[in-house]
Amino acid sequence: MTSPTPQGEGTSKKTNEPRNTKITQQTLPACKPILEPVWIVFIFFAIGVVLVPIGAVCLYYGLKPVEISARYDQTCVQGASNAEREAYLYQNAANDSMLRCTIQLRVTADMPAPVFVYYELSGYYQNHRRYVKSRSDMQLAGKTKGLATNLCDPQERYDGNDSLPINPCGLVAWSFFNDTYMMAVSTNDSNLLPLPISDQNIAFKSDIKYRFASYTPQNFNPVIGPLRGGFNLSADSGGATPKDNQRFINWMRLSALPRFRKLWGRIDRDLKAGSMVSVTVYNRYNTYKFDGRKSIVLGTTTWLGSRNPFLGVAYLVTGGLSFILALVYLVLRLARPRKFGDPAALSFNNHPGASG
Repeated sequence: MTSPTPQGEGTSKKTNEPRNTKITQQTLPACKPILEPVWIVFIFFAIGVVLVPIGAVCLYYGLKPVEISARYDQTCVQGASNAEREAYLYQNAANDSMLRCTIQLRVTADMPAPVFVYYELSGYYQNHRRYVKSRSDMQLAGKTKGLATNLCDPQERYDGNDSLPINPCGLVAWSFFNDTYMMAVSTNDSNLLPLPISDQNIAFKSDIKYRFASYTPQNFNPVIGPLRGGFNLSADSGGATPKDNQRFINWMRLSALPRFRKLWGRIDRDLKAGSMVSVTVYNRYNTYKFDGRKSIVLGTTTWLGSRNPFLGVAYLVTGGLSFILALVYLVLRLARPRKFGDPAALSFNNHPGASG
């Protein structure tokens, strides 16, 4: 009589070990270079040879554009403090003549056309989560099927009235920048010549074509008053529909940093060095509530963009450090040479208990 087989005997035991294959055991053929000191020197030297010339070119073109700018938020309104300036802005919100001022910009070097006109805001956090979410891209694109505007709160309904939907809705659109500029240029004979500013060809073509539609806005900043957030869509602001108003399109493209510039227009004529640009500013936008700053900037561009030496400096610093490291490794190699892979240099050979 045979004894019963124990339960589970003769069956394969489950295991979490990977299968014994080249893929699961990570034994596939692979390139495993051994970096000798000579190779280290060569690699760092090659990086320096590549990056330094690129950095020099980027720095040259990064410094080539000409820029002139002036801050105007303190000089274009009465008051010694931001609280007083804000009160003055509210009191004269419906009277543009009281918010008008003139600033002068001297052209320091020749500025070939096109000369771009930017406004610069500081201390303005367009990356705030609630601000970023308060918009409807479907509404801006003219889509009505499945349209939801609940994220636009608190600017979804005008005055909270359900029968007055705001279009375009949301805090981003509501706070549309509403300062405007008029310019004239004086030459050596002191004659002031009007300087037309175009609002065309200043936005991304993809934004104009795909992200914004031509439709009549509804209940969008309809009343000029002390609590008005910004421009409505009209000819004065650049166009009566979202698709036509490229200044509005640029405003809706949010900035990641609290200090940013947005393109407001372009001047399609050359500005000569030594000439004076007279800028008439209508200072309507309230940055005094959050101690923000406003500036106007005139600048030219190259194929690398506007004036910004950062990329060139970054390449030069990285390339220079690579040259220094290559030199350090080379000196160490020549001063203290040793055979590569010498087991005598291993730490365990120098241990007191190690035996030959």
